[in-house]
Amino acid sequence: MKKRRLAGRESMEHVVTIRNDSGDEAASIHSIKRVGDKLVMEGKALGTMQMDMILSAEDALRAARMMFSWQGLSFIILLPFFAIRNKIAKKTIQTMEENI
Repeated sequence: MKKRRLAGRESMEHVVTIRNDSGDEAASIHSIKRVGDKLVMEGKALGTMQMDMILSAEDALRAARMMFSWQGLSFIILLPFFAIRNKIAKKTIQTMEENI
């Protein structure tokens, strides 16, 4: 993986972006590290405000319970299907653009 500099910090090239309903960036996470019993996620809020987001052990357990709900599990199970469908859709769009 390639590393790049972000506001004086090294981060991995792969960034997780969380978007709102209109497709605008709500938050992006550039790196995750454990500090004691907390998870520190370095990223940006609303695409501009650099910040460290801290997830406590209790909040991580709540998040895990949310993820293992029926909605979360169905998303995880269908994730390969979504990835393949999006890849096919991108190829179709590229082919259509090349033919124009």
